[in-house]
Amino acid sequence: MSIDLHIHSKNSDGTDTIDEIVSKSKDQQLQAISITDHEYLSEVKDNEGIEIISGVEMSVSWNDLDLQNPYSGIHLLIYFLEKNTPLDQMLFKIREEKKNRNYEILDKLKNIGIEIEKNELENLETKVPGRPHIANLMKSKGHVSTLNEAFQKYLGNGKVGDSRIHQNQITDVIQVAKESKSLIFLAHPHTLVSNKNYSFSKNWHNESFFKILEKLKGLGIDGVETYYSSYSKSTSNSLEEITNTLNLLRSGGSDYHGMNKPNINIGFGYENNQLNIPYDLIEKMKEKHAEL
Repeated sequence: MSIDLHIHSKNSDGTDTIDEIVSKSKDQQLQAISITDHEYLSEVKDNEGIEIISGVEMSVSWNDLDLQNPYSGIHLLIYFLEKNTPLDQMLFKIREEKKNRNYEILDKLKNIGIEIEKNELENLETKVPGRPHIANLMKSKGHVSTLNEAFQKYLGNGKVGDSRIHQNQITDVIQVAKESKSLIFLAHPHTLVSNKNYSFSKNWHNESFFKILEKLKGLGIDGVETYYSSYSKSTSNSLEEITNTLNLLRSGGSDYHGMNKPNINIGFGYENNQLNIPYDLIEKMKEKHAEL
């Protein structure tokens, strides 16, 4: 029995419905899941037989990191979020601003000969259109052969289509999350050290990374996603040592997106690198949440 605390549905940039995700999670005999759609709090109505931890993923801006590395990115996983809290209200405003961000990306792409109409994006079946949707449209028009190519060439941080006008400052998001009695985790921490090739060095969890994480703890994050589909066991172990040193909690998830990341399975990750995320991570998260 294991858990998966990083899953995306059709409500953002995944391809499965909520019901399909719950069904697949039960098939995998997962004990608990969190559907962490981008800037949207998805609700699960029928959760019989599986524990649901409410969650959301947010892209945020951190000036210190942006100046240090324009190719970096920082996403937060917010857990135990409830409707009608200050953070839920912030998410509504961010979704509205994200529409303007998408239009800015389309304008930047048009300037280099890649034309996508606004209505093509607006007519998609999703609550939160984003870069993966734009990447899929680019692929359907023959501009790229894969979603990964779209990000590497055009849509990734520091690339021609980069726009972050929808992102709030990390300090503001953390403050509002705390007001909302939620826990704040750093998602897929390798993105802190991404390079222009949209990748990262083999030994990225080094002293430089430790110092960045130390600063994030000072800003108020509660934990780090130490289990992730692309992380080896040695990477997860190294991240565990770092989080223990900094007295931070741990979480983990597959980052499942359905057919938008076809080789990643709910609760499992890649076939040759099974995640096996232990439930006791949730128990420690609940202990921390009870103190808020």
